[in-house]
Amino acid sequence: MSPVDISRCRQRGMALAIVVWFIAGMSVLVAGIVSHVRVDTRMTQLHVAKAKAAAAGDGAIHLLMSDLSAGRLSQHNGVISSGVYKLGSLVVEVKLVPAAGLVDINSAPAELLSGLFKVAGGLEVTQANTVADNMVKWRSGVSTGNARNRPRRFVALEDLLRIEGVNRRLLDSVREYVVAGEPRQRGSNWSVAPEAVLDVLRESNPQQAESAVRQRRQVSAAESAEGGRAGSAVGSGMVRADAIVRYGDQSWLRRRWVIRSPGAGSSLPWSTQRTEAVRVVELQK
Repeated sequence: MSPVDISRCRQRGMALAIVVWFIAGMSVLVAGIVSHVRVDTRMTQLHVAKAKAAAAGDGAIHLLMSDLSAGRLSQHNGVISSGVYKLGSLVVEVKLVPAAGLVDINSAPAELLSGLFKVAGGLEVTQANTVADNMVKWRSGVSTGNARNRPRRFVALEDLLRIEGVNRRLLDSVREYVVAGEPRQRGSNWSVAPEAVLDVLRESNPQQAESAVRQRRQVSAAESAEGGRAGSAVGSGMVRADAIVRYGDQSWLRRRWVIRSPGAGSSLPWSTQRTEAVRVVELQK
């Protein structure tokens, strides 16, 4: 083979290599674009799901509050439930829980908080007591970085993450048991507490828990005699409104904290104190 032929072969080989590298580069670029499009599509679907769940949850909660105001609800174990609403193609289950039957993290004593962290949080006795003491000290202002020792309040449940020993897992474990924010006018009423909260109360104060159960039975008997009206159990205090929206293969929770009194400039007989962002939840079987 002549030198000219060898040179031509080399040139052809280099050209072929360039073509192969170009095709490989284009393949990587196309794969990246496809992956980016898929991510964008999933994010769009997620935003659509959140928006639909929020809208359906809010609508169902308003229907629930309307039914409550009209006296069309019944009480079972401290939870006042409206059953199921259907808004378009979405099925929404809504329930109300009186805030007076939840553990107020701004006023609960250390013994009750310790029981909360043991029963709901799964902590050992020593660790639960330590976290409870840390909470009480934080509320009183006796903690590092607060030289003036002024009392403080938990405005939202996420404020618990300020407490030494509380992480996201522990917060999520106690989320369904507690209430934060503005002080309640009438204090706790354990007779309207969910059964899970009564388990916490039994850990810290068995006598008080038994008294609450007896009171609940008396109230239930009186309400049965009056036709099952539940408005008296809620009164005019704050309630937690939970809307479970089934969208696709997931269940979304829309939660609002509602006060059964009109807000400023509103004609509705209730007002919303706080609204939580929708989130995916696992339903207990």
